[in-house]
Amino acid sequence: MADARYIFRNCVPDGNIDLANVRPGEEIKREWTFRVNDPPELQSLLNSGVFDPRNILRGYDGELYDGDGNFLAEVNEWRAQIRVDNSDYQPAGKKIKWAIPQGYSVTLTFTETVVRDAILLEKVIRGLKDGAPDATLNFMGVLRGHNAT
Repeated sequence: MADARYIFRNCVPDGNIDLANVRPGEEIKREWTFRVNDPPELQSLLNSGVFDPRNILRGYDGELYDGDGNFLAEVNEWRAQIRVDNSDYQPAGKKIKWAIPQGYSVTLTFTETVVRDAILLEKVIRGLKDGAPDATLNFMGVLRGHNAT
């Protein structure tokens, strides 16, 4: 059994970030979106053994850590996506258009259940002030493997 570890470095806030999202009868949550400014590192790859229903990963098998290795227990939903940007090229005499890769971007999105205004919010807000350095953060996503025998 091997856990997957994905490293996301030099992440900067992107788009809207909820300071508070209040709804009666629900937990207060904060949604975050970061652009990842370095290629993701695949530190270790997932291997849960043979195809067996007991080895299928579930939502609680995913964990997110900050760049200092602190488990972000309040984050129970996260997603990392790569968007590939292509341009079209149609060769002479062909009906098909080829996709020519031009670049890509990586986005890390997660939802935090608000327990406290943790270091994460403080770093981002501090980076918004005039003259302050931009907030850049590192994250590690982990998928816990199963190996039922």
